[in-house]
Amino acid sequence: MLKHVSLWLALSAVLSGLASAADYSKFTTPGLAKGQITHSDIAPLISYYQQQDWLETTELGRSVEQRPVYLLKIGNGERKVLAWSQMHGDEPTATAAIFDLLAIIEAQLQQQAATGEGGPAWLDKITLYLVPMLNPDGAERNSRYNALGIDVNRDALALQTPEGQLLMQAAKQIKPHYGFNLHDQNRYHAAGDNKKPATISLLAPAFNQAREINPSRHAAMQLISAVKPLLDKTIPEQLGRYDDEYSMRSFGDTFSSMGISTVLVEAGGNYNDPFRQLARQLNVQLYLRWLELISTSSYRDYDLSGYNSIPMNNSGGMKDLIIRQVNLPQANGTGVLARVDLAFNAGGNGRGSVTLHEIGDARIYGAYHHLDASGMDYSAGKAYALNEPLTLSRERYLQLLADGYSHFSGNAGHLTNNTDLPVALNPRGVNGPWPQRHASTTFLLSKDNKVQVAVINGRLIRLVDGSLIDPFAGN
Repeated sequence: MLKHVSLWLALSAVLSGLASAADYSKFTTPGLAKGQITHSDIAPLISYYQQQDWLETTELGRSVEQRPVYLLKIGNGERKVLAWSQMHGDEPTATAAIFDLLAIIEAQLQQQAATGEGGPAWLDKITLYLVPMLNPDGAERNSRYNALGIDVNRDALALQTPEGQLLMQAAKQIKPHYGFNLHDQNRYHAAGDNKKPATISLLAPAFNQAREINPSRHAAMQLISAVKPLLDKTIPEQLGRYDDEYSMRSFGDTFSSMGISTVLVEAGGNYNDPFRQLARQLNVQLYLRWLELISTSSYRDYDLSGYNSIPMNNSGGMKDLIIRQVNLPQANGTGVLARVDLAFNAGGNGRGSVTLHEIGDARIYGAYHHLDASGMDYSAGKAYALNEPLTLSRERYLQLLADGYSHFSGNAGHLTNNTDLPVALNPRGVNGPWPQRHASTTFLLSKDNKVQVAVINGRLIRLVDGSLIDPFAGN
């Protein structure tokens, strides 16, 4: 009994938008908190829901490589809502959120069956259609594109892809009043000039080149205005508005031109959140709130001031790491030539190669991680020649770094690294007196001629205790 009470309390919190992480975790679908979600991840979930009588699961059709694309139908209301996820195969956050939504709906229905109350209030007003993972071939490759190398979200007019054909076919058959186009955006978008990541960005896409506002687009803007207070409270200064430049080949703009009130949702980065679990949770909260607003038509009470006040996405406004106030030496090695910031990015959601993106004044950027290097001097460090086998213990490696060796040169096969710390083998761009854009991610930072921090392949090692700061693992 206590377990059921706890579940219903958590459910009430989630539905009210007041959920804690613990409340939300009770409805988080296991196995989807990762950077890549493929068809094999959702297949057992689809199989489970095919056996439930409160929703209909049908196969819309097949992808290029014959993976099934599914359509889930919930409710029998007059107002029709269509939502689709993972049109880009490497954008999985909303797919996870859709299955969390299903878990919440199922919990509501179970509560209703047990107590006679608590079911989804919108079920008799809305018919909800969900397409989780429109592009399963792209998901398999962790790629934006489908198996033909085509961006499905640029195929709304030519309909050259089976995936695009299936979505358009669904839209024309269902004739939805509302559409939710669910995506991930790169983590380098900032929310305006806030120097904070745009964890959620929203948009009511334009339906023509002039970006006019017709009744359907107006309704989409109102839906966004209505959820802005929730997001402002949950992620202060981390809500952005996506660029509304008209894209005639894109599905959101095309559906908008078809009179569908379409909302684009872009899940973005957050601090120490590599798999975007906060954005996942917020997606669910948005879906629940929009279903309530649509079922009651209460979104019509909102004007467009909320929508228009959302700051525009600032593309490139975030960096993964900024090392501030580094002293660069004079060419002759005596004195300080310049004091600069070093801004780094890493691709692949923090798991790709690190690049030195900018040198100079980085004050206009936000960053997921900062290091204040005031008073520290830059040096490329020395190369330790691998002329014979070398086994690195942690103590030996830290001593080499302290002695001014930043990297190893020669036969990489000679080096055995028995530490948990990164090493640089034959790195490029480390020979000059100053860092180089797109090259220098291995160097030393010293104070009073004593090495304080070793930056090795973009990872930071503090020599005082040998601790590793990995600024690219948690974005």
